[in-house]
Amino acid sequence: MQKLPTIPIPIPSRLYYGWIIVATGLVINIATSPLGPLVFSFFIAPMREEMGWSLGAISLGLTFRMIASGVTAPLIGIIIDRFGPRYLGLFAGLVAGGCLIGLFFARDIWLFYLLFALSGAVGLGGGPTGNLLTLVPVAKWFIVKRGRAMAIATTGMAMGTVMAIPSIQWMIQTIGWREAWVILGAFVALIIMPLSFIFLRGSPADLGLQPDGFHNLDIEPLPTKKYQTQSAVGETDWTAKEALRQPVAWLILSILAMVGFTLTGTLVHKIGYWELTGMSPTLIAFGTALDPFTVIFSVLLFGFIGERIKIRYLGLLGGLGFSLSMVPMILSSGQTYTIIAHSLIWALAAGAYMTANNLIWPNYFGPRFLGTIRGIVLPIQVAATGMGAPIYGLILDAGISPTTLWMISAGAFATAGLLLSQAKPPKRRAPATNRE
Repeated sequence: MQKLPTIPIPIPSRLYYGWIIVATGLVINIATSPLGPLVFSFFIAPMREEMGWSLGAISLGLTFRMIASGVTAPLIGIIIDRFGPRYLGLFAGLVAGGCLIGLFFARDIWLFYLLFALSGAVGLGGGPTGNLLTLVPVAKWFIVKRGRAMAIATTGMAMGTVMAIPSIQWMIQTIGWREAWVILGAFVALIIMPLSFIFLRGSPADLGLQPDGFHNLDIEPLPTKKYQTQSAVGETDWTAKEALRQPVAWLILSILAMVGFTLTGTLVHKIGYWELTGMSPTLIAFGTALDPFTVIFSVLLFGFIGERIKIRYLGLLGGLGFSLSMVPMILSSGQTYTIIAHSLIWALAAGAYMTANNLIWPNYFGPRFLGTIRGIVLPIQVAATGMGAPIYGLILDAGISPTTLWMISAGAFATAGLLLSQAKPPKRRAPATNRE
């Protein structure tokens, strides 16, 4: 029988607590959407108009957020593995929400950068693919149904973005961009803090349970301290040192860094590009919201598919899909169909890519030390992702044609997908089952 934590709402005893973890991750990811690059892109124009900062300078704020997230990721990963995410989420929600509220007072660019950096340093600035705070616990609670569980939690970021876009556009136009940041900051803090403290638990062993598929069996819970080389369902758990000795780990990291750089650069600056083509603000808002709305269903679809096919093939689909989505942008001169076609194809590709990014680490190296492993590799991935927006901004400020930039992006996405399809899982000399 599972030992449920003391919480203010009743939970059916037959409900596996892992699904509470998934639901909590879903809502927390909804709340973190104001920290994402797509939401941030709507603030660029009004901030640039009022403050007089360049496109590259404003975009650099997102870079500082992601770099700070990468710098602190090793510590955060270790904390999640050893102590769980409960108190970390409480602290992260307080700091991230406070930093967004603090943007109301940002009149000097150094304060703007500082607030963005602090908001990422607490582990909520992982970019479009998610946060350690929500992804690691879900991966630890689920093995048999890991694909669908992580997909459900991950859709929160897309849901939050869909809900945020019209409300943010309205707030910026009616009460101003500074006041909009205050409202978003309060929303972040009031959602993340209580949910993390009340519901988040680091692993099934914390409640005397097994990962999914074993919670109804009368077996001993997994030990929380003792090292295991083989999990209950045949997955191999690699220590961080062992994982980082595998060439495939560095290949995966390099590929994800390339995609992150290109993805964020495109996300942040495509709003301005659509405006240059002469599209109306209403069409741009609709087309932009169509992307995360479709991602909700795309991620769920590929979450189920990811339990049945090799993860590296999902990465191939994601890379080629992103590349194909750039074609309507390259050909666009303001036609309505171009933004719709781009958003739909991009969203389908994002579902495949996000699923591959989230599943490849636990599926290749096991869940036991996942927080530590991802905490070590995430700084490189996040740093590359964070550099995309300002470098794209500098290129556009220098007068390079956006069409040329989108062509380069298409090539980078396709190359990444092809390389990821060749990233086969590592194998120990001793027999061990390891899913691709």
